[in-house]
Amino acid sequence: MNSTAWKYGKAPLFAALLLGTGSLLASEQAHAKDEIVLCTIDDLSGDFSIMSTPKTYGYKLAVKEINDAGGIEVDGKKKKVKLVSYDGQSNVTRYQQLAQRCVFEDEANTVMAGYTGAEREAARQEVVRNKVIYWHNNQGEGGIADRYSFFSGVTPEQQVLPAIKYMIEKIGPRMTFIGADYNFCRAIGQWVRVAAELNGGKIELEEYFPFGVSQWQATIDKIKGVKPDFQVHCLVGADHAQFYPQAQASGLSTPMWSNVTISDGYEHKRFAPPALANMYVPPGYIEDVPGESSKAFAAKIRAMFPDVPYVNEHAAFGYVAVKAMAQAWAKAGTVDTEKVVDALQGDISIPDAPGGPWTLRGGQHHAAMPSYLFKVKDDHSLELLTEFGVTEPTFLKDVGVDMTKSAPGRQFLPPDNPAWAKFFK
Repeated sequence: MNSTAWKYGKAPLFAALLLGTGSLLASEQAHAKDEIVLCTIDDLSGDFSIMSTPKTYGYKLAVKEINDAGGIEVDGKKKKVKLVSYDGQSNVTRYQQLAQRCVFEDEANTVMAGYTGAEREAARQEVVRNKVIYWHNNQGEGGIADRYSFFSGVTPEQQVLPAIKYMIEKIGPRMTFIGADYNFCRAIGQWVRVAAELNGGKIELEEYFPFGVSQWQATIDKIKGVKPDFQVHCLVGADHAQFYPQAQASGLSTPMWSNVTISDGYEHKRFAPPALANMYVPPGYIEDVPGESSKAFAAKIRAMFPDVPYVNEHAAFGYVAVKAMAQAWAKAGTVDTEKVVDALQGDISIPDAPGGPWTLRGGQHHAAMPSYLFKVKDDHSLELLTEFGVTEPTFLKDVGVDMTKSAPGRQFLPPDNPAWAKFFK
């Protein structure tokens, strides 16, 4: 059992019951010493399963490659990685419960969990309060500064800032914003405001909607009334994606931009053309990203999971996070949490990551990586417009955070940057 989990956490009832099964627990502990336990929770069913399931494919591929190569040497012994996977069922409460199970019952050395920001926080809070390493492997809003929390995906400074700048310069300054009403999209709205203010843009309409909204005609009519140069979307889940065929049917053809659509839910494969035409997307990875590493990764995923409809960014981010942990365990020579965190904070590089060279910056717990800008054409094929190159994750540094020195244990958002505070008055 992870002793720090019991010392600092509050064991749930089922964990307390485990203490009463002495011989079984002793057997499980002895078995656990022979392997490294990675516990993952993702939405394999429910509203977010389309986006999340490929991430589990990335986990399974990475674990297979590590184990096929002989495992990882820790504590003087080669150990295989045991992958324990759970279905979060697109249910926030279930994430909290399963995170407890990962920590106390499965004795996970690392937990990787969550699609939405709400799922992330439900799981993350349970994991990190028990001083277990946690990874979130999506694009995210950034700014979380916690010793035990790490992030493999692109951040708004790598997606929102360069891509909205491009949209303003190439298409025009006036935009509308619609998004899901939860922490991630609310934060993306703040980042879009920063990008607009820095580049002479203007948000003419900003609205947020609960998950489950699937009827969009009133919103479509509002956007038509504004007549923006382009739309910005942070629509999340299968219901929200119904915006696109409804907008097409209503004759709304204004250019669109999203860091979620296509990159997460590959809507260009799910909806008939031209529902997604004129959509601009800035992924850190999708299977259309150029380069040999991208092609090789997509081919390996398809060889292992032939039915995958599209190799999305989460497949790559999940894969990269497992490979980063493998390096950290080997570098530390142990699975001791504090020593492994120190190893991660020494920077971990994966030069042949699917999307291009990827380096975890230890002081930031986010990664430097490339990002790209694609446009969806009328036939739903993707055109690569530009490569933004490797962007460093500097937001936390800009607000004075270096987690190799001190981890504040909180999330910072754009208004916390003194240079941007005026944008929110």
